[in-house]
Amino acid sequence: MPIKRASLRHPTLRWAELRRTSTFRLMLALGAVFLVAVALLLGVTYRLTQRELINRSDLILASETARLGRAAADERADRVQAAIAASTSGLNYFVLIDPQGREIAGNLHWQGPPPAETMKEWPAGSLAPVPLLTMTSRLPGGQSLIVARDITPAVEFRARILALSLTTGAVVVLSAVVAAVALGLGPLRRIGQLRADAKRIAAGEFSHRMPVSPRRDELDLVATTMNGMVEEIERLMEQVKGATDAIAHDLRSPLARLRMRLAMIAPRPEGVDQAVEDIDALLARFDALLRIAELEAANRRAGFGPLDPMMLMTSAAELYEPLAEEREIEIALSGSYGHQIIGDEALLVEAVGNLLDNAIKFAPHGGRIRLSLIRRGEELAIELADNGPGIARSERDAVLRRFYRGAASRQTPGSGLGLNLVAAIVHLHGFGLELDDAAPGLIVRIRAPELRSGGV
Repeated sequence: MPIKRASLRHPTLRWAELRRTSTFRLMLALGAVFLVAVALLLGVTYRLTQRELINRSDLILASETARLGRAAADERADRVQAAIAASTSGLNYFVLIDPQGREIAGNLHWQGPPPAETMKEWPAGSLAPVPLLTMTSRLPGGQSLIVARDITPAVEFRARILALSLTTGAVVVLSAVVAAVALGLGPLRRIGQLRADAKRIAAGEFSHRMPVSPRRDELDLVATTMNGMVEEIERLMEQVKGATDAIAHDLRSPLARLRMRLAMIAPRPEGVDQAVEDIDALLARFDALLRIAELEAANRRAGFGPLDPMMLMTSAAELYEPLAEEREIEIALSGSYGHQIIGDEALLVEAVGNLLDNAIKFAPHGGRIRLSLIRRGEELAIELADNGPGIARSERDAVLRRFYRGAASRQTPGSGLGLNLVAAIVHLHGFGLELDDAAPGLIVRIRAPELRSGGV
């Protein structure tokens, strides 16, 4: 069955992560500043040009209004007709209105009272086919004179400025977004790679280093600093492991010889049997320490493959069933066969066996142990629950460390390494380990991703 694993070299990029990057936000901010600057420039240009065009029309209208307004009442109609004839550009319009709002003379058809505003802009089609700017003046005798001028150039200029502003704004916004995405992808890819490398180091690959590019930018500085930290941690870990392993290895042989000599004493004086038992306990602790050191240092994955967790749970339960029967403890196994996970079967049987050994040790005489395989979404959980004293919430992290023994277990024989060994195996597999309250008792849960057909 093919096994798909997540690639560490090409982390998945997400839009939500991209838009939170500093580069993306900086480019959008620069785009916004540039957009405001362009808008201000176009606005000022528009206002100055518009004012120049309108001022010129205002002057023409004021001049014509003053000239026609000075005429006597009975001459105004002729003056208006003469002004129309003299307007060779065809841009000027005139209309003379009597006090009742009726048109007396002009080339601008008007019905009704004159507008209240002295200056007013009219859109194309309202008074004439073209947009007009009108100046209205009340004349002696109750007549009104409206002089209008075609302002098509000013209106077209205004429309062009508006179109230019919208086009420029769209181009600036689009360019800023494209630049932000293009410039944000590179750092985000590198950060994704650094995160993937950091996970490998956190998983125990202390020989792994974060990549450093020839650019020597700020991310390279961070990577270089992190590599220095990892080198120092690796050195310290090697020293601690070396000292621990050396102590365990060097003391094991003399202790084994001492045990053999004590066992050969006959007849045995009082206290020799107890000394042999104590040496056996010490040897068991050294074996556990060496086993943990081997698991943490080897990072072995050669024995990994698809396996049925229910099968390994059955094997562990059968292995510890005689020990449970001695204390009249029932091991209840539940779950279904046919599921698969990726792991080392021997190591996982050892982990489940250690959990069973602990549960048998701490469950009361005639107690009950429940070993279950539970499916939760994409994960499978190997769950072991007993009805022993349990572990206080405040101690659940500490009991996973070497030699730590909870308050409820200090009177029970043991090395304080069993759960640490389980944690080392679980960590090697990349699984999750949880301690929970069985009320009463303890629940230990190993969470593993289920292997589906075609991949994990």
